[in-house]
Amino acid sequence: MNNRVRFVPPLAAVLLLGAALALRFFWPGPAEGPPVKDVSHVVAAPTPAPVPVPPVSAPVKAEPVKAEVAKAEPHVEMMEGGRATVVPIGPGDVVPEPEVANPPPQQNDPIEPEKPQTAAWRHGKLVRITELLGRDLERLEKERKDAESRGDAAEAKRLEVQLARHRERLGRLREETAELAEAALQEERGAVSTARSP
Repeated sequence: MNNRVRFVPPLAAVLLLGAALALRFFWPGPAEGPPVKDVSHVVAAPTPAPVPVPPVSAPVKAEPVKAEVAKAEPHVEMMEGGRATVVPIGPGDVVPEPEVANPPPQQNDPIEPEKPQTAAWRHGKLVRITELLGRDLERLEKERKDAESRGDAAEAKRLEVQLARHRERLGRLREETAELAEAALQEERGAVSTARSP
């Protein structure tokens, strides 16, 4: 099939739509004025006396109001006709500080010294990690059984690989937990013996 036949009609439609929208937005609209009435049937009426028009005076320039609270530029709002209104700073307004070229360095909060990571502390953390990994292992086993019951062999195989990795890691964590439990016990005995020595 000829590619030109496939692209020319939609392209022409898009160009036509674009031209219509461009004309819609950029073409000058109809001049809005009072509706013209058919004057052939109208009877001439006496014209009323012209209404006197007050003379047009030049706009009065408003002087800016100086704020006594702070020496900052007041907020300016644009009104209709291009004139601006100056709004003075009120008593509750916060005036932003002007930016400085080279500000002084900021004072940071002091950093707390790191707490000692004793064997008992590391043992407690490792016990918590082991507990969470055990829960994750149970969840993965349940998901694998669900996948096998659905007949999703690929998902069951993926979960089985993940389970094998988790079991291996859990075994290593349990060994480390036992070692740290022993180290924490010895650390505690050492702390107790030093406390009794003096």
